[in-house]
Amino acid sequence: MSERYDSLDRHYNIIEKLVKTTSTLFWINASLSIAVFFVENYSFVKNLLILVFILTTTGYFVIDNYLSILKIPEVEDKRRVHLLTKSFDVALDNERTNGYYNNELEPSIIKLGANIFENSLFAERVTHEMVKRERIKVGTFIALFIVALLIRTTELELVSILAQTLFAGTLIPAYVRLEVLHFRNKTIFNCLHDIFLFHSQRNNENNEILSVKLLDCFVKYESAKAYSGVKQDSKIFHKINGEVKQEWQEIKLSLNLEGTH
Repeated sequence: MSERYDSLDRHYNIIEKLVKTTSTLFWINASLSIAVFFVENYSFVKNLLILVFILTTTGYFVIDNYLSILKIPEVEDKRRVHLLTKSFDVALDNERTNGYYNNELEPSIIKLGANIFENSLFAERVTHEMVKRERIKVGTFIALFIVALLIRTTELELVSILAQTLFAGTLIPAYVRLEVLHFRNKTIFNCLHDIFLFHSQRNNENNEILSVKLLDCFVKYESAKAYSGVKQDSKIFHKINGEVKQEWQEIKLSLNLEGTH
């Protein structure tokens, strides 16, 4: 079996490192916000923590906006162009992949649909694992916030710090975007499954309705990624790759997506 290769990995590796950096900075900021509360009587330590907080907050702001406004959209544009290249066998870019689009269909709108079908399967599985982890993180933070509210001796300033970290920061918005991305990937996968299940490829290859449905799924898939701005976890991808790849092989066989059409 040929080795899996993706020349776009060099871009995604940069994104992954920056995402880890922003995550680290976020928790540093959250910790510093709480720590400042407990050193109220130590002016030097408090001022030092505030200075570090300003620096880390600035760093977080710059990196997070660079990712969401510039880097992730740029790389997703490259991925979208390459998806079209592989689907229609038209050289629109200089990127190279091997083992990422696993079907032997002739270049066509059907092949594009099959590629999105495969992508949505992997995306749904990866985001499913990611969202389970985030649910624990957000749930823990909400539980701490509720406990702080219930304890009457808790200072209001500390409660406000927890509330700001939880609601005014990026923790919950990022979690919600991940949940939405997972839901949309699942919806797109199910939609494509129904499309390929109820349409014979040989009889509907030039069917306008089928083409429009597949294009609609393509647009929904790309808009879901653009809306979320979420970088899928590559470690989870590689961990579940074998299992999901086998599932994809079974789906191809059951829906007659294996051969050349």
